[in-house]
Amino acid sequence: MVRTAAWTVPVVSVAATAPAFAASPCSDRYGYVLRWGTTSYSRTDARSSSASVTSGDSSAVGVTFASVSSSTANVPDAARNLTIPANTGTGTTADPVVTSLGGRAGERGVMLYHATSTIGRANRQDVTITFSRPVRGLKFWVTDIDTITSPAYSDRVELVGYSSSNAVVGFGFANDGVTGSGTQADPWLRASNANVNENAAGAQVSVDFTATSPTAATDVKRIVLTYWNATGGTQYHRIYLGNLSFTAIGC
Repeated sequence: MVRTAAWTVPVVSVAATAPAFAASPCSDRYGYVLRWGTTSYSRTDARSSSASVTSGDSSAVGVTFASVSSSTANVPDAARNLTIPANTGTGTTADPVVTSLGGRAGERGVMLYHATSTIGRANRQDVTITFSRPVRGLKFWVTDIDTITSPAYSDRVELVGYSSSNAVVGFGFANDGVTGSGTQADPWLRASNANVNENAAGAQVSVDFTATSPTAATDVKRIVLTYWNATGGTQYHRIYLGNLSFTAIGC
């Protein structure tokens, strides 16, 4: 008996799958530093200015500065407020040369400068600094917080940070020759009578918005720096905001 073998043709099934191109979310961008005198910065007038900060991957973050005064008695100096001081030349008392703001070599800063030193918080200047997208790990110095009896003035500085949802964001700080916590109830000030040079340490505070485990609540969208004078009269007075370093969130 002849058996007939049943041949089965193997069927090769090829599953054609389309490649999955999952869009990767934009990661945080690191290495932003607003360096005064180096970073692109444009001053519109005594009350407004802007900067564009670029990281290593060429992703830019815009930073705007808007100044508001609460009275006409103590206004920002029209020629000097929100300006970057020179870093060459001999300078003058009113227009110093800044080469090492707060003792940090090469740092220049931007000035918050009042034409007169009218007494009281009602005569304050509020500077709102807004980032084009939220940032983390924001760090900077506020320098040249002085108190002097002749000519009389006594600087007061307050700071508040806000997230994208307008929630208040806490920060750490380290005082160098000043006291206070930077709040309205306890502003930063120099307790002793001294006028420290802009290029020296000893009259400043280091601000740090860094969080160990960053969350949306720690993201910073804007900060408000408040500056006023507790004693004085016709004498001008000023403080400096140093370089701003931060990480930008997203693209």
